[in-house]
Amino acid sequence: MPARSQTVELDLPFERALPDRLRPMLPMPTATPFDSQDYAFEVAWDGVRALTSIDRGKVRVWGRDLRDLTGRYPEVQALAGLAPPETIVDGELIVPDIDGRPDGVALEERQEAVRPEAVARAAAAHPVTYMVYDLLYLRGRSFMKEPLVRRRPRLFESIASAGRIYVVEPVADDGLAYFDAAQEQGLSGVVAKRFDSPYRAGQRHPDWLLIEAVRRQDFAVIGFIPRAGDHLLEALIVATYDGRRFEPAGRIVGGFDAALSRRLRKALDTFPNAAAPADPRWSDERTCWVEPRLVVAIKFSEWDRHRQLRFPIFSGLRPEVSPQECVRTPMVEPREPVRPRRVEIPLPRLPI
Repeated sequence: MPARSQTVELDLPFERALPDRLRPMLPMPTATPFDSQDYAFEVAWDGVRALTSIDRGKVRVWGRDLRDLTGRYPEVQALAGLAPPETIVDGELIVPDIDGRPDGVALEERQEAVRPEAVARAAAAHPVTYMVYDLLYLRGRSFMKEPLVRRRPRLFESIASAGRIYVVEPVADDGLAYFDAAQEQGLSGVVAKRFDSPYRAGQRHPDWLLIEAVRRQDFAVIGFIPRAGDHLLEALIVATYDGRRFEPAGRIVGGFDAALSRRLRKALDTFPNAAAPADPRWSDERTCWVEPRLVVAIKFSEWDRHRQLRFPIFSGLRPEVSPQECVRTPMVEPREPVRPRRVEIPLPRLPI
């Protein structure tokens, strides 16, 4: 079973804060956008979360599950010439489209490339951009106890945007206008981060709030309903994890075409069988129940009173997320919301 997220001491020496234990901080969802002078607002990039260390000309990249991503995203090696030694930054890997918006389909294809020759082909076809938005260590010193309002200026002083490295600049105060701009530009949403928040490694914390244009969450696949013909899936059965067991959350019948259906079915057929849930609502004898090893992103409108998804649509694979991370995260309310204004969101234009 993959390790569950854990809190990391904020004053670890640099050499002990590397991929064997340092995990990213995660946001809590909130229902509505808001304005506040206490928050910085930035794009929810909907990419592959990646922490990166730079030391003695060597760049190491790892994901939220501590998986080593260094060889899979060679574009990030450019940080060796852009950042000081003994530095660790946080950000996301995206494949921008021609307008700078994240291209989820291209990113998914990029994630599938693992072998060096496949990575080289994928990097040529779908180069990633590393969206850097936080500073954890600088020249060997931990900045995780420092508030965001101090970490951000040091990040901008230390690393400049260049090539496939893009240092994200947030907007202060104007959360409502920023959210409206994100919707207009077809982005998935906004993250609001309190200026006084430390970096809480390994925690999902309400100091960071995710406001999505469309609700989206990660779920573990615990079963599927097969189908004859080219389209080998009628439905996926997805679930959340409550710390002890996986609770079914809905049947997903939309969002995957015949080609993706075949890919999913090929993977699911290799998983060990599992027992059906005791709940009689899930007694359909056509369902094949499997161990939860695959995580998918699902878009949906809301939860109903039976704790089931309303209008769910398949949105993508999430290989960097473990099934045990698929918890039903409660909505939280921001502190001290205030007034609206209009802003523009700059997106990366390459080359920088």
